[in-house]
Amino acid sequence: MPPVKKRIPKPDLSKYDSTPLYLYTEKDSLNRVTVLKETAKDIYLIAGRYSGVDADARVYTPLTDEEKGEIERNLRGSHKDALINHL
Repeated sequence: MPPVKKRIPKPDLSKYDSTPLYLYTEKDSLNRVTVLKETAKDIYLIAGRYSGVDADARVYTPLTDEEKGEIERNLRGSHKDALINHL
C-alpha cells in the first residue's frame, strides 16, 4: 500500500520563504527532501519529497521515521536552536 500523500494548502505557503531548502538522505540520494523555513523565524517544516500540485495545494510524499531523523540531524547541525516540525 503506497503512503498517503501530505498536502500544504497554497494559502499556507505564504508564511514560508519563497526559496525552499533541499536536503538529501543517505538512503535515497537522488530524490531531494523539501524543507520550508518560516519567513523571519527559525522554524522549519520538513515537508517530504515533492510529489506534485493539486488545484489548491502542493503534495508531498512523507518520509520514513529513519529519514525524518536523518534530515532533522542535518538541520540541527547548522540550526541548533531551531524549531523543527514535520508535515
